[in-house]
Amino acid sequence: MTAVFSEFDTTARAQLGAVHTIPEILGQPALWRGIWTGLRAERPALLPFLAPSALGPHREIVLTGAGSSAYIGELLQGRYALRTGRTVRAVPTTDIVTNPEEAFPRDVPTLLVSFARSGNSPESVAAMDCADARLRDVKHLIITCNPKGELARHPTPNPRAVFVLPPESDDQGLAMTGSFTGMALAGLLLADLECLDAAEARVERLAAAAEGILATQGDRFRELAALPFTRAIFLGAGALKAAARESHLKLQELSDGNVICAYDSFLGFRHGPKAAINASTLLVFLFSGRPGHRAYEEDLVDEIRSGVQGLFHLGVGEGLRTHSPLEATIPLPGPMDDEERAICAVLAAQILGVHKAIALGLRPDTPSPAGTISRVVRGVTIYPNAERNPR
Repeated sequence: MTAVFSEFDTTARAQLGAVHTIPEILGQPALWRGIWTGLRAERPALLPFLAPSALGPHREIVLTGAGSSAYIGELLQGRYALRTGRTVRAVPTTDIVTNPEEAFPRDVPTLLVSFARSGNSPESVAAMDCADARLRDVKHLIITCNPKGELARHPTPNPRAVFVLPPESDDQGLAMTGSFTGMALAGLLLADLECLDAAEARVERLAAAAEGILATQGDRFRELAALPFTRAIFLGAGALKAAARESHLKLQELSDGNVICAYDSFLGFRHGPKAAINASTLLVFLFSGRPGHRAYEEDLVDEIRSGVQGLFHLGVGEGLRTHSPLEATIPLPGPMDDEERAICAVLAAQILGVHKAIALGLRPDTPSPAGTISRVVRGVTIYPNAERNPR
């Protein structure tokens, strides 16, 4: 067993174009601990803004962001609904900007929670403006990695609070790594802000699980990246479906589209998408920690084993009950909620994506040599919205 990326010293990382991305992946456990510390320091300022008494009894919660930041909302939506008992929706900023009348169909009190790494994507500020224009009572919670970004500084006539993650969360590589997991964890902890001290043990278990992966799975990821897969499908349920979505994007970005990726839920995959499996497909199963979920997940794995199996199966968490040379498991030990498992599980795609980029001769910090994608989206013009005419 070797540590992840242990074969790449500082010189090798520079030569490979991975000066930023590799340290950003490896630094996530320390970042997560720092986020809990930062939230504890900011709790006195945030509690009066987010306490149920301050939000009122009927306020809806909308979780938003663009790209990976939007998937954070999907990851947290269920937890927020369970914790608050409120209507909670995950709506990307890219949908709010084009369809604000559908994003905010009723003028109800709303808490808009915006996630943004840089805060400089044009849609981030435009979504905030849409909410201000359509809602008479809106509060803004901004969770960002960049205190100097446009979103963090954008004026609003409505109440707002900003939580800025530690500076190391603002990854400089193209692909969001620590910024994604860090903002997801911050959002998760903010749902439990009143009992934040008790959450310290959960954060420590999460960090320890990630450290276990980073310390022991280097050989496994190198071997996986060497396989000739040109497709990858990530499956998960609930919060882990959001992790599957982030994972599919991460591998596709870092491979510059040489690996075409997809994602789905375990049950949804049967309804047509399973046709995508071929002999060059890597299947990645993000297993739930809930026994009731696990039965559905294992049924699908067994079904795939009995048909077109693909090239290789990777389980993240426990769920591959038997092993063949075409299967492997990345363990996630210790008691964790599925939201925490989701945060940890995306490390697999981050690590695999870097190795695949290197195997393809790409530079992980800037894996798109043609400039098809960039760290901050460019070229978006925000137009005055022509809302749909009511019938």
